[in-house]
Amino acid sequence: MSNIGRRFVFGEPGMQRREIPEIPREAVREAVANALCHRDYTTGTAVEVNVYMDFVEVVSPGLFPEGDAPENHLAGGDGGLEQRNPGIAQALFRSGTIEQYGTGIPRIKRYCDAEGVKFSYRQTANTTAIRFDRPGAQVSIEENASMPKHIGAAKYEILDEAERIAITLATERGRVTRRELSETAGIGKMKAVQTLKTLASKGALIWTGKSQNDPHQYYCLPSND
Repeated sequence: MSNIGRRFVFGEPGMQRREIPEIPREAVREAVANALCHRDYTTGTAVEVNVYMDFVEVVSPGLFPEGDAPENHLAGGDGGLEQRNPGIAQALFRSGTIEQYGTGIPRIKRYCDAEGVKFSYRQTANTTAIRFDRPGAQVSIEENASMPKHIGAAKYEILDEAERIAITLATERGRVTRRELSETAGIGKMKAVQTLKTLASKGALIWTGKSQNDPHQYYCLPSND
């Protein structure tokens, strides 16, 4: 949740600041709980929570049981089938982590509908994933006036993922630091440093700081003048 956008509301209620994430926290929590409860534990792989620039995805090992599908649950049914992990489901139910079988997907839909967030399911050969689209996460390179003129759509396409994230952060926030890039892109500190230095060497970003050890150093977009 710390790696997605959020807005802050003051005075509702009282004097405390309230943080509202771009994807409902309850929906993400429900997706993770469902994955841990209903996943296939014979595969030896882990549940994944992947944060991308335009969506967040919770990937669970295993498919829906044969004859069952997300649509059954959205329609109010439970598939009429036995649970894959009844012991785990019972333990999570008694702990208050989940409610009765078949209610997770409808709750996710209610949370997302209330906040205007689009979500969807997909199944691959051996995984089930729920995707939450990030509202406004995409930045239009051609339409954004603050983007450097020499970085057009064609050049943007040849950047790697970390470089694109760095450019996007600098565009949205006016600057980007090594720590921000590391946390947002999910990369190590050295990779973040190298990415920013590479962009600076190409003239895509401008470094600002007193020295290479300056804790307040950052990178920003060059002036369009």
